[in-house]
Amino acid sequence: MPFASRGSVKIHYTDTGGPGPAVVLGHGLFMDEEMFAPQRDALTPDYRLIAIDSRGHGLTEDDDTPFSYWDLARDAWAVVDELGLDRVVVGGVGHGGYTAVRMALLAQPRVAGLIVVGCGGAAMTPQRRAGYREVLDLWTSSAAPGPTIKMVGSLMIGSTVADQRPWREKWAAAPRDRIRLAGECLVNRDSVVELLGDIHCPALVMRGLADQAISAELVEELAAALGNPTPVHTISAAAMTPTLTHPDEVNALLRDFLDALPS
Repeated sequence: MPFASRGSVKIHYTDTGGPGPAVVLGHGLFMDEEMFAPQRDALTPDYRLIAIDSRGHGLTEDDDTPFSYWDLARDAWAVVDELGLDRVVVGGVGHGGYTAVRMALLAQPRVAGLIVVGCGGAAMTPQRRAGYREVLDLWTSSAAPGPTIKMVGSLMIGSTVADQRPWREKWAAAPRDRIRLAGECLVNRDSVVELLGDIHCPALVMRGLADQAISAELVEELAAALGNPTPVHTISAAAMTPTLTHPDEVNALLRDFLDALPS
């Protein structure tokens, strides 16, 4: 299994390989790189898809110290450097989208395009922090996690029970306290709204209509603040992970966007 090292962190990733333009993707909170299986199926071999397990998720190993989205962005660039790639498209869903935005801010000349799904540029409000911490406390401490897992499945994935079932089973079998620091990273994120105008690469911005984690206004604020303002594509009936639950619509948008990028 491929890993890249950055200090004491071993970052797990998957890589479809091939000569196509490289697209680096980051998953949502509670998820892992497997959520991008529909994109791997649809976009390879024309594109090389690299999906990263964030700290606290999947097979990535970290040292259990607090981290920020800037740290996760540097982790992702460590993977890109490990693969010897100079310029890539960066993107992500929610948690991974906040990371991708900071990847673009850290190394703008190396970013050929930005894909953002379900995230904004602003910091979280105190009210939202309290709500998230309540969910995270239930997730990490409950001796009977079934109801919490069901709730998170409905919020993150929505759609049908069949769509949620593989993830519910994965969550039930995994150590749930791993998510704690990633949750703190999310609730303590800084605002980058004032920096977004420095990102001039082409961008694709999406949001699920039923996404309860981020408002349409905050996603639109991000899209409007980019150096090249871009419209927001709304995926009807999707929640926080439209790449997983509505792949046909999302993959069509992704391919149109990627095909139009300068070679």
